[in-house]
Amino acid sequence: MRVPETSCFAEEPGTFTNSSRVISWKDKAVDPPGEAKTDLEIMARLFQKLRGMYAKDGGTLPEPVAALNWPYLNANVPSPVEVLREINGKALADVIAPPDPKNPSAPPVVLAKAGEQLGGFAQLRDDGSTSCGNWIYSGCFSQAGNLTARRDNSDPTGLGVFGNWGFAWPANRRILYNRASADKDGKPWDPSRKYLAWNGTSWAGGADVPDMRPDAAPELGVGAFIMNPEGVARLHAPGMADGPFPEHYEPFETPVGVNLMHPNNAKATSNPAARVYKGDMEAFGKKEEFPYAATTYRLTEHFHYWTKHSLSNSVVQPAAFVEIGEELAKEKGIKQGDKVRVRSNRGEVVAACVVTKRIKALDVNGKKVHHVGIPIHWGFKGVAQNGYLANALTPFVGDANSQTPEFKAFLVNLEKA
Repeated sequence: MRVPETSCFAEEPGTFTNSSRVISWKDKAVDPPGEAKTDLEIMARLFQKLRGMYAKDGGTLPEPVAALNWPYLNANVPSPVEVLREINGKALADVIAPPDPKNPSAPPVVLAKAGEQLGGFAQLRDDGSTSCGNWIYSGCFSQAGNLTARRDNSDPTGLGVFGNWGFAWPANRRILYNRASADKDGKPWDPSRKYLAWNGTSWAGGADVPDMRPDAAPELGVGAFIMNPEGVARLHAPGMADGPFPEHYEPFETPVGVNLMHPNNAKATSNPAARVYKGDMEAFGKKEEFPYAATTYRLTEHFHYWTKHSLSNSVVQPAAFVEIGEELAKEKGIKQGDKVRVRSNRGEVVAACVVTKRIKALDVNGKKVHHVGIPIHWGFKGVAQNGYLANALTPFVGDANSQTPEFKAFLVNLEKA
């Protein structure tokens, strides 16, 4: 059987989950090209083929394949909606609440009837009466429907808590360990920005879903960091390549030139456990020749390098630019819209300059450090205007633990083009 090429995520509906744990439903942008199929369809057709082979020829331990529940409307093409509903979990039998110790004779309370979607991971049971694909996602597709598709941007608390936009795993909780927003007695550290507080009987009624038992009174000493038995945060981080305690290191290209946390230890300026290959160390620039700190970033109007091919995105953000503050622009004699050349020790980019108020000089150890911002979205042909590749400037450094490249902090110089 020939397996077709798979589609990409933009060619099928589904969800995004961002680093704030918010799951947002997205629609399909375009159909896959040619005979390309989604991952779901490819895996479903392979499974159906294997199940048919087991049914025809038998085999060792066939039960996991032959008896697997496969409840999709189209067995060969499960829909992402069906799969998300399945990941959420449902009641295979009535889910009964634990008996109330204060009223043991009270009739049982049914939390979810057999066949209903579960309202959250607290309704999961280990006795076979519930199913769930991923406990942290439980609640995202409840009896109320697909909560990841919500687009309510209301913020009644004014604290930037958009509780009805998508669904935040777990339990639609927007800030983990949010018990830490109140003191030991349950009072907000800042009454003008109340996030969570003890009202005498519960932690309910705040800006978020409590990240603890809602009825855990402060005198019980239930700490905010519920994943640790002592209930408090830990500074010790075993298993890290660069030591057990959090530490500050300067980037390898630093405008300061010394780690101010350890000014007398030259070996501790940059992370000694970072990955730097032979030859790359010699390519680092020095602050004397490249005096400005630079960083790369993304724009709201574009998605990586993809949307250079989208006319609507390119209309609202048609061309590459670099961004500097007003003070640096004045020093360099650069005006809004001037063409500038930004150089590092590895390459250069030429683009229009945007002069803004939002990028201000930093005062670091009595020295003024200016910043240059460089959006990443150009460097390849598309509907938008051509531009230079931002990573022509960036250094080759791998973080000691994640190997993430050090593209967010490096040195450049700047001049009119």
